[in-house]
Amino acid sequence: MPTNLTFDRSKQRALPMWLVILTVLLIIARVVSIKYPVTSDTDLARPTAGKELVRWTPIELASAAAQRSHRPILYEFSAEWCGPCHLLEREVFMDAALAAKINDRYIAVKVIDRQREEGHNHPAVQQLMDRYGIDAFPTVVLAGSDGQPRDKVRGYPGRDNFAAFIDRVR
Repeated sequence: MPTNLTFDRSKQRALPMWLVILTVLLIIARVVSIKYPVTSDTDLARPTAGKELVRWTPIELASAAAQRSHRPILYEFSAEWCGPCHLLEREVFMDAALAAKINDRYIAVKVIDRQREEGHNHPAVQQLMDRYGIDAFPTVVLAGSDGQPRDKVRGYPGRDNFAAFIDRVR
């Protein structure tokens, strides 16, 4: 049986030119997307987006953390669609001095209402909203490590008034 060791290119299919061009364009798009990442409108509105200054504690860990540290709990009830909630976030929770004071004095818990977006809330969120009678956003409740409410502010009263509010309860 004779063996032909020569390579015959005429039996191969050529790589389509459109495939080469598409590959080059995808590589260029990937390089550009790494260099210039897409930002959302909320990222632009928050100068320190992704860099939370307040150390938020998950709902399920808050009570134990408060009892261990002998600090009250600061529950911040908000909703994604709520304009004053975003203002509170920018002016208070993104302020280094106020965030440090909150982190030092309280166990902070962010409670986000999803009723409008999803038609219901997570059971732990709904339980807290019912317990503290939340009917407006933002609402901030200061509660003892036992969960008993000590003070409450409904709406966003402005940075200075909010700073005075967090100074009232220890």
